[in-house]
Amino acid sequence: MAFRFFPQIKITRAIFARCRQRPQSRPCHFSQCTKPMPSLILEDGTPNRLHRKLLASRIAESTGLIRIATAYVTERQLLRAATEREIRLLTSLAPMDVASGATSLESLYALIKSGVRCRVLPARPRLHAKVYIFGNSSAAITSANLTSNGLDSNIEVGVETSAGDVTNLVMWFDRLWALGSPVTVEQIAELQRETSALRREFTKLKQRVKSKPKTNRTSKQETVLSDSLQELFDTATRFFVCNTDRRQGDRTPTGGYVLEEEMHNRGFATAWEDFKFPSHMEMVEPGNAIFMFAKGIGIIGVGVAEGSLQRLNSNQRGRLTQVHDTVEWRVPVRWLAWTDSIGAFQWKSPYFTFWDVSESQYDQFRTDVMAHFLDDK
Repeated sequence: MAFRFFPQIKITRAIFARCRQRPQSRPCHFSQCTKPMPSLILEDGTPNRLHRKLLASRIAESTGLIRIATAYVTERQLLRAATEREIRLLTSLAPMDVASGATSLESLYALIKSGVRCRVLPARPRLHAKVYIFGNSSAAITSANLTSNGLDSNIEVGVETSAGDVTNLVMWFDRLWALGSPVTVEQIAELQRETSALRREFTKLKQRVKSKPKTNRTSKQETVLSDSLQELFDTATRFFVCNTDRRQGDRTPTGGYVLEEEMHNRGFATAWEDFKFPSHMEMVEPGNAIFMFAKGIGIIGVGVAEGSLQRLNSNQRGRLTQVHDTVEWRVPVRWLAWTDSIGAFQWKSPYFTFWDVSESQYDQFRTDVMAHFLDDK
């Protein structure tokens, strides 16, 4: 009977011996191992978003090359703080991902124009990893893509790691980077043209799905799973519409509008001309909702104001554009949803530049905008 314990003793001693032989930088279950445990990045669906805060902090603190592997890309603002750094973005560009809006060609175009080096892997095997590597000091491995949904609304989970793990991740990334094909702004423009018909068909399909009756969810579920966009509609005390000023400025190679793209990329709702009701813009406070309106199209973006009105004279640095020789009126905004003309909430309105739509007469309009963009998420 006593011999039954011998195998267990041998196994325990073997495990202990191997643990003592491990370098101290490797994880183990005994007290003499000192490597810090990876820290968790846990999202629970509430507005207290951890991914964006942590990634922005690491971008600001770290030095050296930034490497990002992500299946989808729609986010542009996170990397603004690293414009002087080398950034390598590894992604995929499947036509259906573009058609569905999972990846935004406008966002990729803006990132490449800002200096981000982008490469695409072959369709098979498919890239599904989401990894953010900051120099040789730290890295985050997560379920969150480089998208506004991943950083601002989805329930995501990740871990941040450092030391030896980062070295292994850098080697993994660089091997895949060598296999990837460089992406240029010219290729993005061509892909935009090639997928335009597919995007229209996908939008029609989404509209048909929206028209079908939906199963009811309990109010408890809706409360627990509310995201940043839902929270904005629930808590904002004032709502404003800003015109994107498509009449002015140059067009981008992907068919977009330069000033409109600048407002999105840099996070502002902006006016450059003398306009009616400037007092409306002066009323904006942090937490208010901002709708971005494209004339002849409708609402293409929804965001939350992060500050009050700023005024920049024509000779001041930091303006979004020098096309207008006027005061630049602008409000800092974090955009929570943004789409192109195909996915816009169709709406016609009289001419205006910045308009307060907080009163009861606009209740149905706000409800319809909310339903449109929440359904798309």
